[in-house]
Amino acid sequence: MAQFRVYLKRVNSKGEAPVYISLYLNREKVEIPAKISLPPKFFDEKNGVIKPSYEYAKDKNLIISNIKSSINDILVRYRLRNEKLSIETFWIEYRNPGKYKNFFDFCSCYQQLRFQEVTPATRKKHLSCINNLRKYKEIVYIDDLNQDFFRKYVLYLRNRCGQAEITINKNITILSVYLNDAVKKGILKENPTHGLKLRGCRETTAEALDEQELEALADLYIAGSLPENYQHVLEFFLFMCFSSLHIGDAKALTIEQIGDNEFWYMRAKMLNIRPRVVRIPLSAPLWKIIDKQKRGRKEGVLWDNIISVQKVNQYLKKIAEAACIEKKLSAKVGRHTFATFYLRKTKDMNALKELMGHTSIKQTLVYAHVLDQDKKEGIQVFNDFKL
Repeated sequence: MAQFRVYLKRVNSKGEAPVYISLYLNREKVEIPAKISLPPKFFDEKNGVIKPSYEYAKDKNLIISNIKSSINDILVRYRLRNEKLSIETFWIEYRNPGKYKNFFDFCSCYQQLRFQEVTPATRKKHLSCINNLRKYKEIVYIDDLNQDFFRKYVLYLRNRCGQAEITINKNITILSVYLNDAVKKGILKENPTHGLKLRGCRETTAEALDEQELEALADLYIAGSLPENYQHVLEFFLFMCFSSLHIGDAKALTIEQIGDNEFWYMRAKMLNIRPRVVRIPLSAPLWKIIDKQKRGRKEGVLWDNIISVQKVNQYLKKIAEAACIEKKLSAKVGRHTFATFYLRKTKDMNALKELMGHTSIKQTLVYAHVLDQDKKEGIQVFNDFKL
């Protein structure tokens, strides 16, 4: 048990003095305000308690007793874990009395409010990320959270779990959201993932079609030789190739959002984070698909009878076979195809950023390999010179 001293400090203008509790931790004095003030005549200095003659003596003494108990709980917890308790860590623990038993408890509290603001897909990613960390270490205490801990965690994800670098980066990015909030609440002094060196990576979750492959799909669509349900999915896929839309945003697009020369939308994944209107000019093939799908309607969802994402991806595999395309087609390939085509033709990274609805140019840079390939092809012009 810690040795406490309960005492009064300087009397204020109201004739009352605040009560303080002190102890020594690592040979340094720690003073804790009890947030109680009373006239000095009602305080028993020898025993460190409030005299029974004071009107609220019983309640005030209970507050003092509870503070001592909370401090002892912290000291015992660290002693049983055989861990050194620093002054800084003590204050972090004391200012959050029993609120967060460990980092996972803090994450759960954060999610109660945050999960009301994000999409189901984002919630799923966060829960998966937290579960990965829980598999690495069943209980993570707040004072475990330092850069060495996350260095070892990254090695675990890479070497033991075999995760790709982009997946590792996404895991750390999600955890950083919680750590930043812990810093704001004064639970952590700084975010331990800041300055953490991660390997560079590129988005490799979906391929993009080249010009010949996209033409093959366009020819298949024009021929109309597919069964009606497959033809409809092909039309929807081509719409994504020409519009840049993610499948969720494509399915949600309404006729009211479509003008004569452009359509507008707000990316679903950003609605509760950084909502922003994205405007997409209409190309000739895109307008033809839209006009056909409207079926003379003036309002409502443009794609009012599209099947589930899983079914779309199943159909696309069969469509790829029919068009003699060896790449694994999925809904994501449509958006990636738009990006690579646009960048290859225009070389305008900033314009592509706006069309893709990205909040940072770093997101758009995953398509920079297109420009790298063009550089390699462009350098071949010097091959005509004979030396």
